[in-house]
Amino acid sequence: MENPYFIDWAITNRCNLRCLHCRGMDKREIDGKTALSIARQIPNLSPAWVIIEGGEPLLRGELFEILEIINKSEIEAYLITNGMLLNKEAVKRLSELSVKVMVSVDGVDKESYEAVRRGASFERLKEAIYLLEEYNILDACNITIGRHNAWQIKKIFEFAKGFNINKIIFLGLKPCRDYGKYVLSGGEYKEVISSVIECQRVYKIDIFFDEPFFKPFLKEKGIDYSPNAKNGIIVPEVSHCIFGDYIFIETNGDIKPCTFSPMAVGNLEKGNLEKLWEDMKKSEIIRKIKDFSQRTGRCKDCKYLYDCGGCRSRTFALTGNWLSEDPSCPLI
Repeated sequence: MENPYFIDWAITNRCNLRCLHCRGMDKREIDGKTALSIARQIPNLSPAWVIIEGGEPLLRGELFEILEIINKSEIEAYLITNGMLLNKEAVKRLSELSVKVMVSVDGVDKESYEAVRRGASFERLKEAIYLLEEYNILDACNITIGRHNAWQIKKIFEFAKGFNINKIIFLGLKPCRDYGKYVLSGGEYKEVISSVIECQRVYKIDIFFDEPFFKPFLKEKGIDYSPNAKNGIIVPEVSHCIFGDYIFIETNGDIKPCTFSPMAVGNLEKGNLEKLWEDMKKSEIIRKIKDFSQRTGRCKDCKYLYDCGGCRSRTFALTGNWLSEDPSCPLI
């Protein structure tokens, strides 16, 4: 059986913030016994890595037990946190478990940061970054990019440079409340990606842009993305939309083909991870969505179709059609 590319697990629906772009959490949360059972099942599927997120994962009582299980299986673990609850004891423990931490930023001055990440403290964010760097476990700062912060690209790089942050991960805004108000259009994405590439050349900070059309955009512009010491543009081998190629575990135990997909194939309170992964691979609707030849509109005839495929969850949220062209593509 083909293994999932990776596993993304939202281990709690609890959060200490009220972020502008929150995708929303299911009101139900699996109990601790079930959570630990899930953690023990993950190694059976041999994902390349596991992402632990939330809500705010540090609010989950079993967090470090879960990370211990993953650590013993020698699977790479990443933790996404807002950083507000990090202290020396927690960071030291994360370091001992070889966890790589990604801190969500989204605004790089007090006003913009606290406007997006409501309830957060910009000063506390900076303290968290210093702590993570002290223990050498800060992997990247994450920027969810939309109309609320697209104008900050240069400031984002200046912020990262000032804190000696080695990598910036740009995450395209995905379905959330008031999505249509904040999601970037194709033209806006074109400007944002161009600005990101130009700033990368100036500031020499590694960047990863988590959008399926990022690689085609680079190809179209003739921009070098081959891995080398002088080029910090990160393009993974699998760069297209990975809907159904990985597992997302929802806070209530639902198994989904994408973090932002409204559809689930089952629930881990009633089934096991391996069986539900098999069910996902056999699902006719998911197989149809994963089949790039089924695309309609301009995606269907695009020369970069198999490099990209368009973001399926965004397309569905904006058009109601899983197979339609991606409305945010900068190349159409």
